[in-house]
Amino acid sequence: MIETFGRDVRYAMRWLRRSPGFSLVAILSLGLGIGFNSAIFAVVDSLLLRPLPVAAPDRLVEIYTSSPDGDTYATSSVPDYLDFAARAGLFDGIVGYSPMFAAVNRGDRARLRLGEVVTGSYFQVLGLDAATGRTLLPSDDVAGAPRVVVLSHAYWRRELGGDPGVIGRTLRIRGQVYDIVGVAPAGYTGMVQMLSPDLFIAVAHTEDVEPAGIQSVVPSPTGTSRLDRRGQRWLFLKGRLRPGVTADQAQANLRVVAAQLAAEHPTTNRDRQVSVIPTTDVRVHPQADGTLRWAVTGTMAAVGLVLLVACANVAGMLLARASARQREISVRMAVGASRGRLVRQLLTESVVLAGLGAAVGLAFAWWFTRLISTLNLPIPVPLAIDVSLDWRVLAFTAAAATATGVVAGLVPALRASKPDLVPELKGESFARRTGRRRVALRDGLVVAQVAVSAVLLVGAGLLLRSVGAAERASLGFRPEGLAVVGVDLGMLQYDDARAERFFEQADQRFRAMPGVVSSARASRFPFSLNFNRSNIAVPGHQQSPDEMGRPIDSAEVSPSYFETLGVAVLQGRAFLETDRIDTPRVAVINETMARQYWPGESAVGELVYRRTLSSGQPLEIVGVVADHRRNTVGEAPGPAIFTSTAQSPSTYAVLAARTSGDDRALLDQMRRTLLSMEPDVLFLDSQTMKQQVSATLFPVRAAAVLVSAFSGVGLLLAAIGLYGVIAFSVSKRTREIGIRMAMGAGRADVLGMVMRQGLGVAAVGLIVGLGLASGAARVVAGALYGVGVGDPVAWGAAAVVLLGVTALANLVPARRAMRVDPAQALRKE
Repeated sequence: MIETFGRDVRYAMRWLRRSPGFSLVAILSLGLGIGFNSAIFAVVDSLLLRPLPVAAPDRLVEIYTSSPDGDTYATSSVPDYLDFAARAGLFDGIVGYSPMFAAVNRGDRARLRLGEVVTGSYFQVLGLDAATGRTLLPSDDVAGAPRVVVLSHAYWRRELGGDPGVIGRTLRIRGQVYDIVGVAPAGYTGMVQMLSPDLFIAVAHTEDVEPAGIQSVVPSPTGTSRLDRRGQRWLFLKGRLRPGVTADQAQANLRVVAAQLAAEHPTTNRDRQVSVIPTTDVRVHPQADGTLRWAVTGTMAAVGLVLLVACANVAGMLLARASARQREISVRMAVGASRGRLVRQLLTESVVLAGLGAAVGLAFAWWFTRLISTLNLPIPVPLAIDVSLDWRVLAFTAAAATATGVVAGLVPALRASKPDLVPELKGESFARRTGRRRVALRDGLVVAQVAVSAVLLVGAGLLLRSVGAAERASLGFRPEGLAVVGVDLGMLQYDDARAERFFEQADQRFRAMPGVVSSARASRFPFSLNFNRSNIAVPGHQQSPDEMGRPIDSAEVSPSYFETLGVAVLQGRAFLETDRIDTPRVAVINETMARQYWPGESAVGELVYRRTLSSGQPLEIVGVVADHRRNTVGEAPGPAIFTSTAQSPSTYAVLAARTSGDDRALLDQMRRTLLSMEPDVLFLDSQTMKQQVSATLFPVRAAAVLVSAFSGVGLLLAAIGLYGVIAFSVSKRTREIGIRMAMGAGRADVLGMVMRQGLGVAAVGLIVGLGLASGAARVVAGALYGVGVGDPVAWGAAAVVLLGVTALANLVPARRAMRVDPAQALRKE
């Protein structure tokens, strides 16, 4: 059997060498289809399939605590974590962690680094050993313990040259000296998918850094910091189950502990539920994973359609080649070869063809994955997406190549292995007897290719139109001319008073810059990647001001915020310089919140209550401003509340200035000014508002580019397939064309006849494709903004492009038909 297969492979290679033109086109067609699929699968493998590089990842679970605002999968406080770890009996260990930003001093100034703040048993529970030195220990995570840091392997190699002598040296983090005690193992990139931390420090020293992630705060009767406030939740939890314990059993165990904590600490833990999910079922976060999986599935479906077009294309080419081999096949059957033996031989040839296509596809996938790795995404932190071609990608490529070879070659093999022996052996024209049936089958394959291309073109058109509509949408403010820079002076050990003086001085310097018309600061400007919400209780909508209230979009802003942003004040006033920390607390709300809570009335003068760490804080509404987009271009207006920066001092602020000139030049000037004031200042946000808005459109823009690329490749393959059908038809109708021309048909008549045939096939494919696209368009409906799924421009453009490309594919064989010499065509027969 193996020897027979080897002979078939050698014969297939000789056959491919005899037809280099056919082989090249077929291999490139399959290479494009398989390469696209392998490259996208490499991304899927990185995002969804690859397990954490830790010991026994199948025994790890995610532990979430619900929050009062309905978030089932929120974080936990340090005191709750300690109680879970001490009282839960079904775990070999529970660890806490959070992404964090750190100001690391090396050389002439501080650098912003991404890291993880982790509990002391983190590395032990995960089963990770240090590449050099040691990992963090539980003894490093107690009050008063010396400050130590573990470096990531990538940071150690990139910044320190992989020097093993770094153990015992120091780093300065937020002005504090940390001893380097170890380097994490190679390939470990932390707990958060797609992020790559540079360093790991113990939770005991969390005040030296800025945790980033899901954070919620409710009044805590006791505690002075995020380490001991039970109501300050910011820590993600992960547990390792004991052998034989299931996630459901662990969840039941922890819910008993949660009920005990609710009874002991009703102010902070009432109505809190615990959810336990296997880590293998979570990639980023349960609430984000659904969107991620939908996007990945949609992309794989789109790229799978490209492979389907390539299969149909090669199947059509194999049908054409089979017609030229009928005499060879008939002779082999006449001398005793069975039909099954011939089918195996022909399928081997198509699988070999697909294998060569897979080799080309892997080269394309390698290039594509390298391109993905070098992309700079419009976000303030670098992503770590390892899209290397590992064994899973290679196995997928091999399976895809085998399936492609079988799918593309099966029908041609079955057709070719059933010849009419007597006519073929007599030398009679088999084409006259069966050519029409064979061309009809090839027509059907081309119809399928054109239909699939139409689906992809409509999807690309809708997404491109949506991006265009989003870019032209009214945001409720003017992004042009606005630059924003975010800084956290707390990382440099500034206190609130010193930070306030810095911000006031920066504001004065910004206003003095040429072309600057206004400047402001806030805890958050629109379209920032972070989300700020405050629990607001509105009398009449809650039983009492002591209730938690409802989470509402919020920001602390300076008096000139609305002027700088370009948002109109509709009622009352904006903040004033006289709104200070020692005056009554005031708030400004947007018109949606005013309409929702005080319909038909004025909200000015009403009181609301904001929940803080200690109590419900009363705020008097002094103004109502126009609605404006705050998070995404396509969001529906929602309630928002603004408070004064002077009444909520902080070491963190986003500074903004508006210019009548070049906003990019203004941004550079703002950065230089801040560095001249504080050489170690770190920029958390630093871009023009137009760039910040554009960053939120990146996902749909990337989807539009990808689907456009897929549709372009699919259309190219469909055009090649249509060209092959028409060229084959012209070659079989040479005598007919000669007779028509001998009887008086002109060249234009022949051109029209051939073009009608090709455009007829394309038109059928277009009709079928548009019917399929009407259903497929609903899949992307949720990602569209400003256009409907029936947008006539997108559909019309798809039809025009498809018919235009197929007309060009018809033109070459049609012009060849025009040049047929009637005399030679008649003598040929």
